[in-house]
Amino acid sequence: MTYVSKVLSLVIPTYNRAIYLDKQIAWAIESTSSLDLPVEIVICDNASTDHTVVICDKWKKKIGDDEKIKFFRNTENVGLVKNCLLGIERATAEFVWLIGDDDPIDIAAVEKVVKVIAKHSGDTAMIHLNHRCVSGIDDSIIIPKFYAVDADGYAPNNGNSYISNLLEHHHTGGFMFITANVINRKKTLEFIKRHPPEEDTLLAYPMFLNVGLASTGGIYLISECLVDCVYHQSSWSDRFAHVYFYEVPKTLIKLHSLGISKRAISFCLNFQFKDIYSARDIIYKVRKNALYFTKPEFKSWLDKWAFKQKLRWQMLYQ
Repeated sequence: MTYVSKVLSLVIPTYNRAIYLDKQIAWAIESTSSLDLPVEIVICDNASTDHTVVICDKWKKKIGDDEKIKFFRNTENVGLVKNCLLGIERATAEFVWLIGDDDPIDIAAVEKVVKVIAKHSGDTAMIHLNHRCVSGIDDSIIIPKFYAVDADGYAPNNGNSYISNLLEHHHTGGFMFITANVINRKKTLEFIKRHPPEEDTLLAYPMFLNVGLASTGGIYLISECLVDCVYHQSSWSDRFAHVYFYEVPKTLIKLHSLGISKRAISFCLNFQFKDIYSARDIIYKVRKNALYFTKPEFKSWLDKWAFKQKLRWQMLYQ
């Protein structure tokens, strides 16, 4: 295969995780070393205060190729999502693969992705990778295969029906997981310009971006599990409740305007709130303890339940 320009940018956003970054750069180098392909590695350091710079300098000297590996350092920490968006801008290839600095990836994954690009780049806005979900606590397998499919899926040019079906059966977790998505850089920058991120749902923006690209521009799903999504060690774990119960549900409503079916969105909303007590459960608790109304647990439930009903009304009248 011959390419006029770079076909793929492996973009690794990182912050104070030098040990993880060192391993991920090693993976990236090994994955591309035997391929006669124009693939670049882009490191976006979000103003780390550990020895991230030392790790990057080590690899740059070892490779000795400024076109192969590029290192960018932000003057201040701009947050995960904005650092990812900077990575997309700094990349120069046709497709960009945003890679979490601690996500385990199969050594053959790059070659597989490049083959898909070679065959389907003209009508594909993004390539979606199947993956396992494993525990960051004890390495146990939580979900052996996120998408229960045996063959690759392909929906060229306009994938909203295909995406709606995926979401209806598997929810949005795969699109929230940045390492599971390889995106067309030009189409991505155009999408971001049309649909810029909003501060109150910033951490859910990758989901909106990935689903939006796939639904409006075409998707190729690789059925083989080539990536591990490690649970319980997210960089935004301190904001998990806000992201899970506010940012993702609010973002789901916006997806309807991009062609995602109401049925799929309703399924995903139910998934987000599946662990919230029903009104009947609360009535039962109050009957057992009249003071339950005064507990912080009740206030937390009421906020989530009311927000869920508000979103349902929005869906009804869209």
